[in-house]
Amino acid sequence: MALLGQIIQIVRAYFWQFLLVSLIVRLLRNRYKSSLRDIPGPFLASLSDVWMAVHCWIGNPHEDYLLHRKYNSPLLRIGPAKVAVADPEAIRVIYGHKTIFKKSRLHITQSQVTKDGMFVENLASTMDEEKHALLRRPVAHAYAMSTLVEFEPLVDSTSKTFVREIENRFVNTREECPLAKWLQMYAFDVIGELTFSKRIGFLEQGEDVDNMMHHTARMMDYTGVIGNLPEIDEYFRIRNPVRRWLQPEGDILSWTRKQIQEHTAYPDASCPDFLTRFIQAREKFPELLSEEQTEDYANTNVAGGSDTTSIVLRSLVHQLLLHPAIYDRFLDEVKTVLRARSQLEDLDRPITWAEGLSMTYYQACIKEALRFHPATAQILPRIVPDGGVELCGKFIPEGTIIGCNAWTVHRDRELYGSDADIFRPERWIDSSSELIQRMENLSFTFGYGSRGCVGRNIAMLEITKFIPELFRRFEISLVDPNRYKLHAAWLVVQSGLDVKIKRRALESLLAQ
Repeated sequence: MALLGQIIQIVRAYFWQFLLVSLIVRLLRNRYKSSLRDIPGPFLASLSDVWMAVHCWIGNPHEDYLLHRKYNSPLLRIGPAKVAVADPEAIRVIYGHKTIFKKSRLHITQSQVTKDGMFVENLASTMDEEKHALLRRPVAHAYAMSTLVEFEPLVDSTSKTFVREIENRFVNTREECPLAKWLQMYAFDVIGELTFSKRIGFLEQGEDVDNMMHHTARMMDYTGVIGNLPEIDEYFRIRNPVRRWLQPEGDILSWTRKQIQEHTAYPDASCPDFLTRFIQAREKFPELLSEEQTEDYANTNVAGGSDTTSIVLRSLVHQLLLHPAIYDRFLDEVKTVLRARSQLEDLDRPITWAEGLSMTYYQACIKEALRFHPATAQILPRIVPDGGVELCGKFIPEGTIIGCNAWTVHRDRELYGSDADIFRPERWIDSSSELIQRMENLSFTFGYGSRGCVGRNIAMLEITKFIPELFRRFEISLVDPNRYKLHAAWLVVQSGLDVKIKRRALESLLAQ
């Protein structure tokens, strides 16, 4: 007992010293014991995952391609057991359709948590590949492009509302338009219409309805920062019963549940929207789709389908306005499409999906925008399977978190050329057919393989139709290019796309 008492006294007397020494030993163990110690990277990153969380909080993860260049290495150590890979060919290995690299715990932050502390896994968050296949099976057809084309009238309805509101609020008043905000409100209302046959109301109200955009942005930042420290997320959202019961339900989820309740009260099986298809899938696959799962499908549609699409829309508008030669060539294609319409009364009809696809140069602009400014800022983390893997001439042991950052692989100079850091749509036209095919195959904006973004076709439908529609209606100019800023955490979000807008004369589009 005397010895135990002495030990307790010593611990009390030197507690903080013991704690400091233990921390230093742990950090040095992280740095030097790992078989990754020969992979270059920031020194602090090799000590703790806190470096990556701070790196994302500051807003720098999309610039990690600069770190690869600084260290002149295709492999970059960004954590004690985390490696970023710059080689585009690694995408096929890590994310291919038959890959055995599972998602890391970062994706848990993208799951809803029930009041009793259970995850409601969705297509993006589940780490179990078999579970993902089961979740995808009932709804895969709803996201097929052949199905989404049926949604064109819903997209057109929101586009017409956008045009009307822009004319009333900014063209007629000659006020500046914060277009970054309005493009996100447009994307939110489109996905609301596609999911529920009902716009959320951003455009009509001209503001962030129930702070949905604000809360979505906060959640994306949370994923970007805390996703690198998943133990913290697990404690605050799951293990902490007080926080779990006191945490208010998200505004988007509340709105989604209200729409489901209304739909259930007044069902219309003829509606082509996603919710109708989700409910039909639940009736067909009751063992796979619970009520909570159906809610999560709809909620993920709205929350996930607005931010990413608006990022691409902003990027396209910004680049077109920055590059007059690109803008003129694009507008010539829009004019050609309108002149090809057979009836004068057809001129006011919105740009169709087929017409958008026929614009070869505009399609190259889309591909370049997806390359130049992908939505996600970080690596899409995967866990190296049993047996490890060799990448870029280096053996990576099992259990290591590894991944590619779209901002890095999309700036690979070997694949995209020495001008990979600039926006040049011509690379998708003037390059050899073999190189174009390879660039398309290694596009990483929407992920890759079976875990690629299920909503890709939704985004492509909106992007293909809306930008030509926007510029055939309006003449747009930047107020101040220096206002345009990027904020990166999980997503790379733009602000400051402030513009002056004038109504475009129809005669100018028809003149030869």
